[in-house]
Amino acid sequence: MNTGEPRRIGPYEVLGCLGVGGQGTVYLAQGEAGRVAIKVIHAQGAADPRARRRFADEVAFASRVPRAYTAMILDADIDRDRPYIVSEYVEGPSLQKLVETHGPLSGSALERLATYTATALAAIHGVGVIHLDFKPANVIIGPDGPRVVDFGVARALEATAAITTTVGTPGYLAPEQVGGVDAEAVPPAVGPPADVHAWAGTVYFAATGKVPFTGNNVAVIINRVLTETPDVGVISEPLRSLIADCLAKEPVRRPATMELLGRLVGQQSETAQAAVPHTGILPEILGTLKGTTTLGSGPAADIVIHGEGIAPAHATVRKVSAGYRLHDHSSGLGTFIDGRPVLYATLRPGDRFTIGTAVLRLTEAGELERVRLGRMSAARWWLLIFLIAAVALTVIAVVTG
Repeated sequence: MNTGEPRRIGPYEVLGCLGVGGQGTVYLAQGEAGRVAIKVIHAQGAADPRARRRFADEVAFASRVPRAYTAMILDADIDRDRPYIVSEYVEGPSLQKLVETHGPLSGSALERLATYTATALAAIHGVGVIHLDFKPANVIIGPDGPRVVDFGVARALEATAAITTTVGTPGYLAPEQVGGVDAEAVPPAVGPPADVHAWAGTVYFAATGKVPFTGNNVAVIINRVLTETPDVGVISEPLRSLIADCLAKEPVRRPATMELLGRLVGQQSETAQAAVPHTGILPEILGTLKGTTTLGSGPAADIVIHGEGIAPAHATVRKVSAGYRLHDHSSGLGTFIDGRPVLYATLRPGDRFTIGTAVLRLTEAGELERVRLGRMSAARWWLLIFLIAAVALTVIAVVTG
């Protein structure tokens, strides 16, 4: 541990520094329940009532988001001299570090990242929050997939009209965040489309290793945000067109979050020109798990079932050391085991689960197959008719006395 770093923060023993940001320093620490991440506000922020209020807001906003998509808030002390927030420690590199160390992503790894982060963004917007600092450094590649962290500049959707200063990281800002559109716009200029723009910049970085807007000072970067468009030509279709649409200068021209997610999983929207599926729609047999990815611990298979609602049911089954890991990306609303909604579950060969309208089974060979519900035999039909008739006669007898 470096000199000057605290040895303890509240009841937690500090093990080291994980990173330093504009709002505070994040430490790795040990608590009674295991390792945690603790964000401590900078000294100058602790003396600023507005910074302390934003710090308290971070706890509220991060706590709203389903824990499948972010690091769960475990504890906080906002009233002390140096407020801190304790969250679940997600073991894994940030997307920023992953790309800097191993190079850009491509193929299924890139598409999986795009889909997972878009799902997380939809979950964030779905609980009435805009992140406002969506970037590679705030996407942690955990063992069970990406998590979006750091809600230090997040805002509630109903409060976006009050945003009058630039917040976020310059290279990933949308034009409306730097004064590129009417500040008196109705609805408010800075809203969910700003996060969609940042999502596109984040996926652009993952695919190219380049920040979408760069410059030797903030003024140059802002000018490029307002006037230039990153070259997405090196990115393969269909991601290329989607990223280009999300980087549109005017917020109204960008796809809404659910449309973005729908296009990623192959669902055609009314406004989209054409969408090529990124993940396979469920066939009769999904096949063996394949396609090793840097975004998890082993081979994975994506499952997408189109339903009646806006978003399709979406889940992943991944091979792990303990067996097979089922991860629902529909906030537990699309995947069920024995009639109960699940976000995560460990599967064994032979186990059945339901996603959307389909019943699937994991075979001994690690294949996912649709369960065909067999037809009842004639004898069973007669038995069912007899039981129904018996119940009906009993009811009639009771009613007529």
